[in-house]
Amino acid sequence: MSYAVENWGGGGDRIVLVHGSLGVGAAAFGKQKPLADTFALAVMTRRGYGDTAPIDAVDVLRDAADVIELLGDGAHLVGTSMGGIVAMNAAGRRPDLVRSLTVIEPPAFALASDLPPVRRVAEAMRKHWATADRTKRHAFVTGFLAALEMNMPMPDPLPPPVNAAAGVLVTERPWGVDVPVGAVADARFPKLVVTGGWSEAFDGISGRLADLFNVECHCLQGAGHAVQKVGEPFNALLRRHIASA
Repeated sequence: MSYAVENWGGGGDRIVLVHGSLGVGAAAFGKQKPLADTFALAVMTRRGYGDTAPIDAVDVLRDAADVIELLGDGAHLVGTSMGGIVAMNAAGRRPDLVRSLTVIEPPAFALASDLPPVRRVAEAMRKHWATADRTKRHAFVTGFLAALEMNMPMPDPLPPPVNAAAGVLVTERPWGVDVPVGAVADARFPKLVVTGGWSEAFDGISGRLADLFNVECHCLQGAGHAVQKVGEPFNALLRRHIASA
């Protein structure tokens, strides 16, 4: 199986939801289940995660092609963290299939490398990848979170789904991913950028993206990097965003 998808709800506009690192679709977007009352949700689990087949390395463009397949003849698109990078690449390649785009704290470090907090975190991640033992997954994940300046203790041993996701994480290069900002900015679909207000680096990246897209950057506090897990405040914002399309 290349990628997986869970379908929640059956009526209304379709929303494709794309998770980030260290998780799978249903775990990342469980708080969005109430949206299934009025929308048809396609909750993606990317290649290499969950019960999908193992992969050699994360390929953002291949994931973006999978998202394009899921968009069908058109859908709203939501991506969190690295899923936001995947979503922007899909939207840049096929803007005609995107009804609206929402990105939640995407790690687009290169877009805001002039900002000291962004540069500090990017450099910490480079150092971690260069020096960490990638076979020791708990230590690698702990160091990764420390590089992100994220205070989130991890159980040892890691829960099986997180341990499996860590095997994918070691193949990423979060500080060096590209996004087609120009193509997305020029597209006519509405764009929404959301941040959690917990990190100077991610606030800086999100603010820069919002400026480039000429939209407001929305801050929803209370769930750290996984902003969508605040639940109803995010869901209400997303409903308004989709209505604007």
